[in-house]
Amino acid sequence: MNIVLIGMRGSGKTTVGKILAQKLGREFIGMDELITQKAGLTIPEMVARYGWSKFRDIEEEVASEVAERDNIVNATSGGVVTREKNVTKLKKMGILVWLNAGIDTLLERIGEDSERPPLVSGRTQREDMELTLNERMPLYQKAADLAIDTEDKTPEEVAEAIIKSLKKICCLIGDPIEHSLSPLIHNAGYQALGINYLYVPFQVKDIKRVIEGIRGLNIRGASITMPHKANVMEYLDEIDEVAKKIGAVNTIVNNNGVLRGYNTDCDGALKALEEVTALAGKKAVLIGAGGVGSAIALGLKRGGAKLVILNRTEEKAKRLAEMFDAEDSGGLKKLAEISSADILINATSVGMWSKTNQSLVPKKLLHNRLTVFDTVYNPKETKLLTEARERGCAIVYGYRMFLYQAAVQFELFTGHQAPLVAMESALTQALEGEKHATHFDRR
Repeated sequence: MNIVLIGMRGSGKTTVGKILAQKLGREFIGMDELITQKAGLTIPEMVARYGWSKFRDIEEEVASEVAERDNIVNATSGGVVTREKNVTKLKKMGILVWLNAGIDTLLERIGEDSERPPLVSGRTQREDMELTLNERMPLYQKAADLAIDTEDKTPEEVAEAIIKSLKKICCLIGDPIEHSLSPLIHNAGYQALGINYLYVPFQVKDIKRVIEGIRGLNIRGASITMPHKANVMEYLDEIDEVAKKIGAVNTIVNNNGVLRGYNTDCDGALKALEEVTALAGKKAVLIGAGGVGSAIALGLKRGGAKLVILNRTEEKAKRLAEMFDAEDSGGLKKLAEISSADILINATSVGMWSKTNQSLVPKKLLHNRLTVFDTVYNPKETKLLTEARERGCAIVYGYRMFLYQAAVQFELFTGHQAPLVAMESALTQALEGEKHATHFDRR
């Protein structure tokens, strides 16, 4: 996990970056230096010979290379934000921190620099800086996860301000994560309460390295999603009893370097289900034996349901049934169990984006005595839920579970009661908007 400093020349990226790297025990990387090494020319020589466009091309190459590094403090070149693909790559494993300052401060810091060529010939240094700052300001604002005002601060004070801000950062860890709405609803909650927290996504393959980053940077907390809910457990200091029983963690809280794992899926699923139906004495068919399935199985048994677990891999269903003392288990050939069930739950990924035209359950098995719960929340209306409604079933939207599990995470991270109205509003608006988006349109 990286700290990526963005901002204009004179904002202090290099000086602050070196202080940060020393304090956090990380390697310092200066992109301008790497660019000149790659080109074999100074920046003035490069621009004089090839122009700014060539400089930007080399800058893009260096940004791609640096984005693959880990546990670094990266002082970027000032114009790195002018190409959106640079920002996308740097954000993949980096927290982007914008060091902001006014034009007079920037000019005072850089002094008279007669060697650095202006972006447009014929401008004075002030004209060039003013126009460039005005052009880039919206790009810095859009790219930044954190913004630090460096006016009237020493580099040491700026570094300390960044470290302090890291303690209120929470993140999403998974692969893939590009369609997750977790950042949207957590940040909506922070904004509603006016608290200075931030939630950012990281697409992660190596879970061990990112846990080291969370510990080293003192990141406040993390939501864990596919495929890391089980394998993250070995890297944590403490695990809540519910998470231990489920065998999966979806939440990490960092208390002064002690990382404790929780599972909020169980509470989220139960609350969503119990809004629509009671559980005690009901026959529930659960499809899926992964981390979410385990959480729901625990909740159903605690609620007094009679549980049947089905899974594509029959052996996994059997193991989960033994763990939670389910009444029966089997492969998908036993889907006929739904005909006599009161509750049906899909705890697989079938029905989510890229699989929206799919359902594991034949429509003919659905009946009007059945409550159907699909844990897929994006899209809101899955094929299973659409067909269940058509067959007269009561339905439970996956977004309800998603909302309630996120609310528990919110409270663990911040100590504040989650503002459910604000979080739900942000979530439902996004889901309604995504009904009209293609698979490639969503951000």
